[in-house]
Amino acid sequence: MTELKYLLKAAEITDNAVLIPACIREDGKEYNIGYERSSVGDKTVLSGEGEGLKDIVSFSPVNEGFICERYVHNVSAKPLKLKEAAIYIRGLDLCGAREADYFYCNENVRLYGVYTLPIDYDRLNPLSESNAKFGIETDSRYVDPGAIGERILISPYQPFPAIHLGNYARAEGLVHGSLSQEVFYHNYTLRHEGAKVNFNVYSSFKSVGYRLIAPGERLRDMWYMGVTANADDIDRVFENYTARLKPFLKGARAPQSPNKSEVVWGSWNDGVYRNVSEELLIREAKVLKKLFPSVRWLQLDDGYSAYCAENVDLDAHGLGVAYEGENGIDKKKFPSGLKGYTDKIKEAGLRPSIWIGGWVPHNAALYKDHPEWFADYKYRTDFASPLDVSVKEVREYMTFALDRLLTDSGFEGIKHDFWSYAFEDSKDILKNKDKSGYEYRDWWLSEIRQRIPQNGYMQSGCDLCMGNPFLGKYFDNYRFGLDIGSGNWEKVKTTLFWGCACFSVHTGDAFIPNGDAIGLMRGLTDTDFMFLLNYLLITHSLVELSGLFSTESEHTFRVKRLQRALNGLNNGADVYFAKFDYRKKGAGIPEIMYSLQPCFADKESKTTPLCTVALFNAGETFKELSVSSEDCGLKGEGYVFTEVWQGKEEGENAICVNLSPHESKLYYIIRK
Repeated sequence: MTELKYLLKAAEITDNAVLIPACIREDGKEYNIGYERSSVGDKTVLSGEGEGLKDIVSFSPVNEGFICERYVHNVSAKPLKLKEAAIYIRGLDLCGAREADYFYCNENVRLYGVYTLPIDYDRLNPLSESNAKFGIETDSRYVDPGAIGERILISPYQPFPAIHLGNYARAEGLVHGSLSQEVFYHNYTLRHEGAKVNFNVYSSFKSVGYRLIAPGERLRDMWYMGVTANADDIDRVFENYTARLKPFLKGARAPQSPNKSEVVWGSWNDGVYRNVSEELLIREAKVLKKLFPSVRWLQLDDGYSAYCAENVDLDAHGLGVAYEGENGIDKKKFPSGLKGYTDKIKEAGLRPSIWIGGWVPHNAALYKDHPEWFADYKYRTDFASPLDVSVKEVREYMTFALDRLLTDSGFEGIKHDFWSYAFEDSKDILKNKDKSGYEYRDWWLSEIRQRIPQNGYMQSGCDLCMGNPFLGKYFDNYRFGLDIGSGNWEKVKTTLFWGCACFSVHTGDAFIPNGDAIGLMRGLTDTDFMFLLNYLLITHSLVELSGLFSTESEHTFRVKRLQRALNGLNNGADVYFAKFDYRKKGAGIPEIMYSLQPCFADKESKTTPLCTVALFNAGETFKELSVSSEDCGLKGEGYVFTEVWQGKEEGENAICVNLSPHESKLYYIIRK
């Protein structure tokens, strides 16, 4: 239809590639639309009409690519069923050997345990004979049913909405990314045809198999496509896209988020879990106020409902609690009720927040009385279901529940867990099709936001987010990893690996990453504990604290380290990876990370550092690591490396250290 090289102007990788638009009906067949190309100023426009559907696709040039704006318009007198819109790109040349053509999106680390995968790698059958030649070991142990399919970026894990295509032998590549999630989400298929790549870009709908378009209704989509000259640098591969994306992230909360510096104590991790009570939490609040001035929030997690008291081994219960009225709250644990409890937390000097789960167990009262209110979610779980937000009566109940659990109870912040299933699933799970999951997502999250103060916070839980910055309009922080609990090294390592893919896109100024709670962590050795603490500090993701400090001496090693670290945090700030090749087989947690600012306000440091750098050995053998000031973006000489915790100067302009297994080091770089 139109040459991609013409739109991108000069990209070698697009030589002779063509771009073809299409709209696809509910039955999988294409609408019979005849497209014509025209020019409007510097824009290229592909437009056509057929079977009552009008499709206008315009391409506006930018320095390194173009921005696509698309309108799909029902010009008929009857509703139309649109499965998805598509852009087919045929004959893409990535300018290298076919077997070295690859793709990268940040959900890869969650789905496959690797950063990049060859285009010809059989993702659905990792043990197939055809994969043997690649020598790649994937790890999908934490993947839920249905999260992996032929299409890329269909998982429910709210990934950073962009993909990069490249060749391992080159530093050039192609990037596609979303500029809107009002209605559509973007997903992809890749397939070689000879030495060239066929790249299909789909604009589909979350949670519904098709979108019913009313007569006269018009749906809008926007995305970016461009070239990168930095495909070999994970910190820069998406930089052109993110520069175009950020003006579209209107209302992102991170610049004003309390989570930038105010720490949240959460009751779930570090051995507490559902063993909460009004008495315990008020006692803990008083100790936290004394030990940790930067802890401003006490987050009551799961365990306050009467259902949990009777079903301790069953699934979490959240939104359904309000349906049970006063009987829904465990009065043995919270004799004053939730409002009495929040009043006492405020009297203790902290701000109360609450965990609310988004799905309901099948033996809870709400599900028993109204099974028709729930989406069919058997393919993932058979003991709980999400509410079907497409049903009017369900939406009315959901806002009622928010009023009871948030507004009436006096909570000022919320951790919303298990919320995304009805909004982020790529399968057809909602009964009514007049809106997509993303449209309902905006409705629901705005309803929550209206019920907490402007300086309150929203935290996103399961399904664990892979850094979708569009959620930053409503949420302040997102969990990107597993429940670390009281400390499990393998879970810590996996969580931190996932986090690196999120940090590399550099959108913490729109949506703050949260590395899960650190506390006393009795399941970790002191070495493992410091690995986790140094990681959370250097990545500016230390949002939560956990553990019962009322039973711990304030003079212990871990308490003293936490007291020092939790002052003057700057969560969401950028971290960069030095000397790291994300395209290398077996690439895991980067061994050298640096930030061009302090990680916390350190009263023990004599001067403000120009840079903070951390070294990590996640392996099981000793490892020698070296880093220079130049590796961290500092020009010239005259820099001193000072180890943060001991205050010892260890080198000028560069250091070389031998780290034991799981050991880490944190350094300031200061001008001599």
